[in-house]
Amino acid sequence: MADLFAWVKSNWFSITQTIGIVGGLFFTGMSCRQVAKAQEAQNLQAFAERHRSLWTEAHQRPELSRIFSYEADLLAAPVSIIEEEFLNVIFVHFEMGWRQAKSADQDALKPLASDVRDFFSRPLPSAVWEKTKEDRNSKFVRFVKKALAKT
Repeated sequence: MADLFAWVKSNWFSITQTIGIVGGLFFTGMSCRQVAKAQEAQNLQAFAERHRSLWTEAHQRPELSRIFSYEADLLAAPVSIIEEEFLNVIFVHFEMGWRQAKSADQDALKPLASDVRDFFSRPLPSAVWEKTKEDRNSKFVRFVKKALAKT
């Protein structure tokens, strides 16, 4: 026991430094974790706002009303440029939601897959998706394909 006290007495400065460094690293790690959680909450809030904005726009613009129809006749009236451009924005929005859900929690992908299945199975979204999916993230394309296969 006397040897331990002698060792501590001769190495007290190194021990204090080590405790300070380890404590500092611990508190830095905790702080980074809190910042990451706050950033995730901020990202979700921004995503929710963008989601509301997109769907509000879609419902307020009469020229976009066909994108929600299950009976749209693409032979009688092919997809317009405005519809295609808006649907491409929606697809990017779905992909951003997929990225956030994938990084947050695998259970969050289930409701997203259900939304994908419902929306992408409509004639206009389906047609534009088939036309543009080759230019998209291949992992997201696989996710959409799996979601649509569950119908």
